[in-house]
Amino acid sequence: MIRYGIPWYKIEEKPGEFNWDWVDEVMAYFKNNPSLTPIIDLVHYGTPHWMQNAFANGRYPQYVARFARAFAERYGDFIKYYTPLNEPYVTAEFCGLNAVWPPYLEGLTGYYQIMCQVSKGIVLTQKVIKEVVPDAVFVHVDATKRYFTHEKRLNEEVKLWNENRFVMWELVQGLLDEAHPLYEFLLNQGVTPETLDWFKRHNVEPDIIGLNYYPQFSVHEISRDNKGNVSYPNVSGTGEDFKEIATEAYRRYQRPILLTETSYRGSEEKRIAWLHEIVKTCEDLIEIDIKVIGITWFPFFDLVDWGYRTSGKTVEEELLPFGLYTLTNADGKLLRQKNRVAMAFEKLVDSSKMRGDL
Repeated sequence: MIRYGIPWYKIEEKPGEFNWDWVDEVMAYFKNNPSLTPIIDLVHYGTPHWMQNAFANGRYPQYVARFARAFAERYGDFIKYYTPLNEPYVTAEFCGLNAVWPPYLEGLTGYYQIMCQVSKGIVLTQKVIKEVVPDAVFVHVDATKRYFTHEKRLNEEVKLWNENRFVMWELVQGLLDEAHPLYEFLLNQGVTPETLDWFKRHNVEPDIIGLNYYPQFSVHEISRDNKGNVSYPNVSGTGEDFKEIATEAYRRYQRPILLTETSYRGSEEKRIAWLHEIVKTCEDLIEIDIKVIGITWFPFFDLVDWGYRTSGKTVEEELLPFGLYTLTNADGKLLRQKNRVAMAFEKLVDSSKMRGDL
């Protein structure tokens, strides 16, 4: 299988007008090569330029559902796996909490405004696709987090943020009622009871829980400085941290777990070491009856860091060593070269096939 994102902003450059030329080529390739089963990622950050205030636009949920329906009507005869929106947590963080991306909201009020908007979009997207493709399979994907502290006075803070890491899944399934530990917290941050009631009345369920876990970014230690300010710095995570996250997700939702993104920034040796660690972790989860059905290494080839958009640096300066394939510059072109991480990945796939896991 392969996760594949569709650039909505390129497809719908004018409201309600869709240009599928570029996507048609890709979908034709998938149709003609059935050994690759795509999981279509309909929104992987960002909205079309005409949509004022981006995700905060009051009609965003309806707009994204219109786009999803148009895609399903065109390709739904052979495209069966869908992710309505990748990483609501990161979208809400960058668009609503830290004012990094449009619409540049700040604070927890902004965070939950964006989270509710994208979650409504997920609900409506799933509903319209199901109308067009009755046998569609929905992989809800979000960034995973694990919070901990060495300070007893911050234990409640840890509980709050370890609950909040599941907020998208709780919202779309209509689970956030008056008895929920996040209910009063969300109301205090500006979410209305009517909004939470909307999710209860329009709830959908994922078929697969997609967890994105990066050992260098997904684990946070909560601490407080001498002035009382709380901070959440990244610390190095392990396979055991992912085991805790996956176990809790499976306990809550009783749906198969797909590790939809993982990788390691560093040398080939460090990437290979992480690959083996996370595979062993998933095998351990299966041993305790946690249904883990797959692992996705992202990115397939080295990526250009997000900061390239505004940093003024060259592509080469922003290249990060994450991939199964290495990108090298040759006469102005970035060439993809298979590296030892890819070979290790292939070896694991072959071994899995021989055991009958796949």
